[in-house]
Amino acid sequence: MDFRLSEQQLHLQQVARTFAYDQIQPRARELDRASDSRDSFPADLVRRASELGLRTMTIPVADGGLGVDCLTEVIVLEELAVGDVGFAMTLAHCWREGYFIATGTSKEQRDRFLPGFLADPEYLTSFGQTEETAGSDNGLPFTDDVSAGPQTSAVLRDGEWIINGGKRFITSGNVSRLMVMIARTDPTVPFTQGISTFLVPMDSPGVRTGRIESKLGLRLNQNVEVLFENCRLPSGNLVGEVNGGYAVLENLRYGSKTKEAARSLGVARAAFEQADAWVRTRVQGGRPIIEHQAVSTVMATMAMEIELARSLVWRAAWAANHDHDRVRPLEDMAKLYASEMALRVAAQSMQLFGARGALRDYPMEKLVRDAATMLLPPIGNTAVQVRLGSWLSRHQGRGVLIHDSQDHI
Repeated sequence: MDFRLSEQQLHLQQVARTFAYDQIQPRARELDRASDSRDSFPADLVRRASELGLRTMTIPVADGGLGVDCLTEVIVLEELAVGDVGFAMTLAHCWREGYFIATGTSKEQRDRFLPGFLADPEYLTSFGQTEETAGSDNGLPFTDDVSAGPQTSAVLRDGEWIINGGKRFITSGNVSRLMVMIARTDPTVPFTQGISTFLVPMDSPGVRTGRIESKLGLRLNQNVEVLFENCRLPSGNLVGEVNGGYAVLENLRYGSKTKEAARSLGVARAAFEQADAWVRTRVQGGRPIIEHQAVSTVMATMAMEIELARSLVWRAAWAANHDHDRVRPLEDMAKLYASEMALRVAAQSMQLFGARGALRDYPMEKLVRDAATMLLPPIGNTAVQVRLGSWLSRHQGRGVLIHDSQDHI
């Protein structure tokens, strides 16, 4: 196995790391404290990410991007999440939906939407799947109940799609220019057979923002309700076939759990780094507390867990591009382990600060809130664990996840 990073990966890692330490981290704590969630959105950081080439890095080189793979995404995403995990999530949506616009749509659709995405440094995207009563279950999925899954409807009438319904918890839904949206086009069958995918400009008549969520963590990332009231879309905004949306959804998911895991990894690293700086300067018993065995062993355990998570995340990211037979269980493992590890590390780091760990003047309480939020949807940990168990029940256990002679990372 060759774990050396390419020159491009090393360059992007350094660009993202410098951006995170010098610009994201100093702004994140200030923005996190805003009483109105809308005031937590860092438009200036989005513009700076665009200037650095980070917002569009998954777009193929021929179309003006960097054409990076999933492994490169998670390397960069970890660095950004050290700065702020919510902001990292905002950019990750651009990577997924931007790549979809560039590679998963028709030529006519690409010609309509991709130039604007590339040219506008504040152009963000969103993904409209989750609804009030349909969230993590979309990823299991439930197929024996036609009322399960997305219920937002799309009806073709006089050459236009009429959209009615609502989406909930949509990342960047109030600041995005374009939504890749899933809607029910046949309510008589399970949603896996009756949904379609649409490109929805967010300035379309009949689209409006509802509630803006006030969250425990990830506050720099906007999560909102998006409502559709007789929203009219040209027939050409349908992506792929009518009722073929579930296949599109599955393709969009490749790598998504791995990138959630990478964000958790970034939170854990941020907490560890803050703790490391603290234990080297806090003196008790005449010496820095890192020199006390009770503290140094805690730091050693946290460092080990972070390194273990990174190895699993990188393996899952490699599988997203090279091993579709095993990518789903590897992604689920990475998401589960990294998110739970991040909360352990953040909580333990907070304890090393003593009473100061709970103070808003210190960095740890924000990181604990951010880490806790990573346990939740999209597709929360309980549903991920159920899905992983279901996958294992369908596959022979012996050797099913063992590397073979064709594996390279």
